[in-house]
Amino acid sequence: STGMEYFKIDPPHAAPSVRTIPSPTGNTILVGSTRTFTTIQAAINAANDGDRLLLDAETFIITLNINVNKSITIEGQGIASTTVITTTTSVTTMFNVTVPYVVLKNMKIVQNYPSSLSTETVITINKLNAVGIYIDSCEISVCEFGISILATEFQISNCSFTYAPLAASGNGYRYINIASTSGVSIIDNNTFISASGANQCRFISITNVAVVSGTLQGILLISNNSQLASPFTLRHLVDIEDFTGSDFQLFINNNTTISEGNVPVLLFNAKLGIIRFIEVVGNTVQNTAGKGLIGIDGSYIGTTDIFSSGNTIVNSFFTSGWASATNPISFIAGYNTAVIPTPPNLPLASCYWLLLT
Repeated sequence: STGMEYFKIDPPHAAPSVRTIPSPTGNTILVGSTRTFTTIQAAINAANDGDRLLLDAETFIITLNINVNKSITIEGQGIASTTVITTTTSVTTMFNVTVPYVVLKNMKIVQNYPSSLSTETVITINKLNAVGIYIDSCEISVCEFGISILATEFQISNCSFTYAPLAASGNGYRYINIASTSGVSIIDNNTFISASGANQCRFISITNVAVVSGTLQGILLISNNSQLASPFTLRHLVDIEDFTGSDFQLFINNNTTISEGNVPVLLFNAKLGIIRFIEVVGNTVQNTAGKGLIGIDGSYIGTTDIFSSGNTIVNSFFTSGWASATNPISFIAGYNTAVIPTPPNLPLASCYWLLLT
């Protein structure tokens, strides 16, 4: 009737596959206390694009921000062998990545102080059009922010996120903070603990997108991530508080949370029209807050399809002031009835109609 043509997809586009970490194409530069290059920064300064910095099995003490301005691989001997650590509050970004095609792998990185007056980050990806960013098989031990990302495409895989030993009790912290992604970005097979205080930990936070002229587009896959036994409750597995972008495809698959104090996936002041669809498949959550697997709070406009299958919601209830946001009714998504007068009507869809242009 409209003259538009659609193609029926059942289910939506398959989730992307985790990519293989690319191998370095240049020379290997050995870095360590007995090597020609005793510091990581000196080795970066001497490197060419494509080179690999291979760190010795020792502890590297960082007193200045490390500027990664070459497309290189920085590789340790494993998280039990190579540690990069700072206890200096002036080191606000341990690794500041400003170029594409950078790999960080096989090391422990610790920002080990109570807090600082600015925003402290273990790894910052600060290049809007950067692709080829890989962080793999690292332990990221944070004080406030673990990995902050302003990029086009990245992959974070097989990492362990922990709270730094000297970090202050009660810090509100985010293990991964995303300010822009527009390619195919993947966060897969990572573990994390909630250790600062009750409801202080966000595993993934998406915020300040508009402030830095970023965007949410393309595909974001959040899969196979697990909360480990934690001394305190988790605030959010995923917290989205900025909805700047278009045609954003969000996959939340096979994740596990075990001690929640709030909704696992929060959509705050949601502009649902930027999201082509949300797929939630195979997740296990407690729903101890009674807000559903996904919770809409603050406000919302628009709608989006939700594809759901195989999720385990241990406590199937809505707390007072919350109700189902889906059609048909489910515990997959809830909304805050106290502040949202018009109920969302998010379809739990069995197929997706893709507009052909």
